[in-house]
Amino acid sequence: MKKALLLSFYLCLLSGMNFAQKDSTSTFVVSGYVDCYYAYNFTEPVSKNVPFAYNHNRHNEFNVNQALLAFKLKKEKIRANVAMHAGTYVKANYAAEPFILQLINEANVGIRLTKKLWLDAGIMPSHIGLETAISKDNWTLTRSLCAENSPYYETGAKLTFLPNEKWSIAALVLNGWQNIEEKNSNKAVGTQVQFVPNDKLTLNYSTFIGEGRNIPDSLQLLRHFHDLYFTYLISPKLSLAAVLDLGYEEKSITEKQFISWYTPALFIRYKFNKKWATCFRAEYFDDQNKIIGINEEEAGFSLNFDFVPLDQALIRIEGKTFPARDSQGRFDDSSFQNSTLTCSIALGF
Repeated sequence: MKKALLLSFYLCLLSGMNFAQKDSTSTFVVSGYVDCYYAYNFTEPVSKNVPFAYNHNRHNEFNVNQALLAFKLKKEKIRANVAMHAGTYVKANYAAEPFILQLINEANVGIRLTKKLWLDAGIMPSHIGLETAISKDNWTLTRSLCAENSPYYETGAKLTFLPNEKWSIAALVLNGWQNIEEKNSNKAVGTQVQFVPNDKLTLNYSTFIGEGRNIPDSLQLLRHFHDLYFTYLISPKLSLAAVLDLGYEEKSITEKQFISWYTPALFIRYKFNKKWATCFRAEYFDDQNKIIGINEEEAGFSLNFDFVPLDQALIRIEGKTFPARDSQGRFDDSSFQNSTLTCSIALGF
């Protein structure tokens, strides 16, 4: 297996070199990323899994959240991405996929149909959400409940229209809600509209409509999902972001009425200087019918500090808590027991 993976990387590298020789306008980039961490959850879970987390989710052990090796080809009319990965994030989030597919972070190709229209197909990052699986690209070390309960990746085809520098409009046909291998004949559709009027503001609205559990056709339940977020640069040092996710799913195969869940989150980031930054996050998750499968209701807060010793390196520490409440909404003595302290060193190259 290891020899096969190394051979694949080598062939991709040679292919990229050949493309570069034939077309001086093409670019071929090899990059990598490693995110090592230690997390301690004060509930001290017997399973050693931090509650509500797919990222940085192992309690009281040093581990690798994600190690990634990526190859990117870009030309005037074609583009391609191939990325392989491993780590505890992969083990937790790709558990339903066959082992060989778990290793694939990205594998997609794109063709420029017209000056403003691209067609991409394959395994791609999700079109939903502010946060990605690459920790260093996010404002916070750990992911929000919004991100952990919506897709990180998707498989299908994507048509992207770029009318100008401010607007991006996409339509997608997908295998389903975060899956590579499909267990039914259903397909899902999605959309994304993003507006970036200037270098301070980004507005995004993404949707998903389809079967959301990757189960046999006879048991399918229709899911509607809406993701809205914005980021705003208030000043060179202060930034604000907000997310709202709304989901609806049929109650059962016999009851076609829709039940719902929702998740808002707020982020406030402050950069002290080029090397130091902090971010506060407040979030809430309401799923009274347990559609997603975790607790019916959770509210959380986190605070992280970032240190950038080098352009390629990022050191982070974050405290996060999900305080518990009784039936009257009051906090008790153990309300902050479900708290996690997470430290990470990430390096991109």
